[in-house]
Amino acid sequence: MEDFRESIKETLEFFLEEEKRLISLLASLPRGTIRKKKINGHVYYYLKYRKGEEIVEEYLGSTIPEDLVKKLRMRKEVEKELAEIRKNIVYLKGKIYKNVSLIKPLEEFLKILTKENLWDEGIEIIGAWCFYIYERFLPIRSYPVKTQDIDILIPYPYKGKMFDIANHLKHLGFREHINPDYSTYFTGYGLKIEFIAPEKGRGHDKSPYIKQLGVSPQMLRYMNILFEESMVISIARGVKVRIPSPSAFVVHKLLVASRRKTIGKKEKDLKQAIFTAEYVLKKQEERDKFIGLLRKVPKIWLKTIRKNLVEAKSIIPQETEIADALVEIMDSLPHKT
Repeated sequence: MEDFRESIKETLEFFLEEEKRLISLLASLPRGTIRKKKINGHVYYYLKYRKGEEIVEEYLGSTIPEDLVKKLRMRKEVEKELAEIRKNIVYLKGKIYKNVSLIKPLEEFLKILTKENLWDEGIEIIGAWCFYIYERFLPIRSYPVKTQDIDILIPYPYKGKMFDIANHLKHLGFREHINPDYSTYFTGYGLKIEFIAPEKGRGHDKSPYIKQLGVSPQMLRYMNILFEESMVISIARGVKVRIPSPSAFVVHKLLVASRRKTIGKKEKDLKQAIFTAEYVLKKQEERDKFIGLLRKVPKIWLKTIRKNLVEAKSIIPQETEIADALVEIMDSLPHKT
């Protein structure tokens, strides 16, 4: 059985390398559609494509360059091959990863939350661990991230079931810590468990204490969007979690990327957003949710999302087509006044 798993891993590594090669090749090929225009009785050809937020029509002349036609045809073939490669990657990942890997104390903690039905109270796992779960249960491309930090989002004000989370974490061997804003987090076994709640209005100078749960969450912007669409998924025997739907995850990542202070963290947010968006664009249900979320958010948020999509194309140019597809969806929405 172990030899079989090693064989699958070797095949997966091959496809991952092929994926990198094809992405690199796509970046070197032209994209767009050849358009014909008739001006004063003469026929002229243009290459039409999107650049940033603009639609560009690049003049080609009175004839179509054969080399360009070949390269555009090659691009379509490479895109088709890349799609097949990614299907194989998803299939092979499913053969290797049957459950999310959990250390015993974390598994016990999540089992307690499952048993107490706290996921029904709106509590969610977000951030890197949410993406980690997507990778293993949805056809979403891998992006290596550190998964030691586990972010748990709590509705605020919290009106759900009373359950002393802090006491149970301490019982499992985790140590409690207090941040300067009085928010609490727990560490142990190489993990860091943090609690977050949506900040509204002018914000809080001091983290509020949620008596029902025994924790003080860090208050952050843009968190409410993650409550709009969510899903409950079984990740191991006796362990369920609530996570944001991929559509909500994409909107949130495209908002918070603008608040990152380092290019590394911004790149991580944008890559996770783009990789998840690839799935959202293909699955009609998630695509519809994504459009619904965009219709709900304030106009200023849409400007932030658009700005980050433009920046994503410069940071990860090989993913320009996905970013452009998201911009096209935004362009199709009724303009907010």
